[in-house]
Amino acid sequence: MEELSERLNQAVRYLVWKGYVSIQATQKDIAERMGTTTSNVSAALKGSERFLTEGFVNRFSNAFKGIFNEKWIINGDGTMTNESVPITNVPITEKDIKILDIRVSAGHGIGFDGDENKILGYVNIPNFSGCYGVTVYGDSMYDKYSSGDIVFVREIKDKREIEGGQSYVVITNEDRYLKMIYIEDGKLKLVSYNNAINPDGRRKYPDMLIEGEQIKFLYKVVGRLERTQI
Repeated sequence: MEELSERLNQAVRYLVWKGYVSIQATQKDIAERMGTTTSNVSAALKGSERFLTEGFVNRFSNAFKGIFNEKWIINGDGTMTNESVPITNVPITEKDIKILDIRVSAGHGIGFDGDENKILGYVNIPNFSGCYGVTVYGDSMYDKYSSGDIVFVREIKDKREIEGGQSYVVITNEDRYLKMIYIEDGKLKLVSYNNAINPDGRRKYPDMLIEGEQIKFLYKVVGRLERTQI
């Protein structure tokens, strides 16, 4: 039931990302589309066995006209949505988001607004307006993010706003990292989600400790597109 509840909540976050429901009245908007009450939606999202039933999931899926793969919500089969998001070679509107290849730049220590960044394309997702899209490479953050996904990031100017355990793109003079950040003894610990172990018993992706002043640019991950949605 806990996993079912988490998948339903993930689907709701997707609706907010795409602007299908408002961030201010998410549960109210969903309830109106489903023809039920806000309290019923709230109970289902909290994992109440009385309300979070296959019937509820069916009504939820039907309310949003086939956006979601109902089997994924119920048991995790397949991908979350039936939608794909078009990526264009040129911006269509002023609010289109740049998709950047963060592996490629003229040098490290460069923020995402620099002309040195390689632009792979543009995408229009209203809830991520003002963000940058960056491609994920490798498996250090698997299975939180997979290689080929696009994560959307917003710049954080004040390092005091860092939330421990959240995902960030960190840019230093040496490299660019997509990691979870924890604060430890006044330093920042960069942690990979993938806990894979090498044959010698050591972690494939060990934690890194850096000083706050080493960070040139910092971007918080606020959403993603799975590679299957592109």
